Amino acid sequence: MQVEITVKVDGELVRQHVEMVDGTLDQMEEKIHALGQQVACEALQASVDRVNPPRPLFRPKAASTGTKATKREP
Repeated sequence: MQVEITVKVDGELVRQHVEMVDGTLDQMEEKIHALGQQVACEALQASVDRVNPPRPLFRPKAASTGTKATKREP
């Protein structure tokens, strides 16, 4: 039996996997389940990669251009 799994994210093809699966019903079920899990992981990663990174909550400290005050000895 030929199994084809196609994954699209926002209408764009992310992954297409075609594989021949044979054996007993139990073996085919296990192979198809494993293929589904593998492709699901790749689809999730592809969808995460498409999300714009969030803006940082705080601005990074600007580099100090001045000199630091030092304690004078009496």
